[in-house]
Amino acid sequence: MKRVLHITNWYPNEWDSLEGIFIYEQFKIFSNVTNSHIINIQVRDYNKLFKFKYIKYSKNQEAYYIFTKIKTHKIIEIITTFLLIFVLFKSKYKKFDILHFHIAYPILSYYHIWKKFIKSRIIISEHYSAYHFNFYMPKDTKKLDGIKRIFRQDIPLISVSKALIDDIKNFSNSNFKSIVIPNIIDTDYFFIKDKVSNSVVRFFSVNNWRDIKNPFDMLDGFLELYRMNIDFILTIGGYGELYKDIEEFIVNNNISNKIKLLPKLNKEEIANQLALADFYITSSKYETFSVVSAQSLVCGVPLISPPIPAILEYTDDKSHIKVYESWSKSLKYAIDNIDTFNREYISTMANSYLSHKNIEKKYIEFLDEI
Repeated sequence: MKRVLHITNWYPNEWDSLEGIFIYEQFKIFSNVTNSHIINIQVRDYNKLFKFKYIKYSKNQEAYYIFTKIKTHKIIEIITTFLLIFVLFKSKYKKFDILHFHIAYPILSYYHIWKKFIKSRIIISEHYSAYHFNFYMPKDTKKLDGIKRIFRQDIPLISVSKALIDDIKNFSNSNFKSIVIPNIIDTDYFFIKDKVSNSVVRFFSVNNWRDIKNPFDMLDGFLELYRMNIDFILTIGGYGELYKDIEEFIVNNNISNKIKLLPKLNKEEIANQLALADFYITSSKYETFSVVSAQSLVCGVPLISPPIPAILEYTDDKSHIKVYESWSKSLKYAIDNIDTFNREYISTMANSYLSHKNIEKKYIEFLDEI
């Protein structure tokens, strides 16, 4: 087995067990076919100038944290780099065949310098949506040159979707060896179950509700159905900066008998809601993958969403209703055609793409190629 040292600055920790959970899920699967160790290095916000903490989470999972009140991006990059160099030498990086970095920035900000004396083979895994939006800055912003430089050094890239690969290539104006390896779906929780017979069509959606997730066009569509006296139940779970606004929307439109709001949900709670749902809804302007959309399909629940390129990579017309213009028309179409969706087919199709064995095979073959 190849020996792989994984390094990430986003990972579940003692303050937030869901932070970077998708990286943890990947690490678990990749560890089935490699001799792997992961180190989380983070510069975290703090009310004092400096504090250091080390935590060993398990035999092959550990973390090094620097806490600081410094917020200047350039200084954070430098602190992260010094912490990285310290960790590489402390972990005896030379004994590993490959260094696998999860999310390039800021960990690899100064790779162009330290690669001159640390000559290990490296790869990157990316999940980050900021490339699509040019980090929310004008295209010619000089601050972005350092991030673009990371991808101009011919580092092999693993991405959760081809859409994200294209975004990174366009952002950095570069080319590199790449492969799509989708996010991991936890099949201990997400699998097809016996369909619950609902007296009314049930929709479900869960998210970190913020501007990019665009919930209000979808909610307006449900409001139109309500005013047309079309029966439905929508259950919304989650948290985020728009959660209170969603709550106010429900109250202000007197629609709490049709739209139920739940708090932040764990895997088991999401799986339970999917077992009750006739359709899952992804309301978003952009996704690099959309784990919960894939979870719904594995459970055999058809998806309703805008035609987001990353999601189109693992859906078809038999599993996915695409919202091109009108949410209310797409939702009404779902209600009118509920019996045409075959949950067994949807689950089988999703599992063939998201199979852990398939992911393991793609990963080890990619490592062999670089």
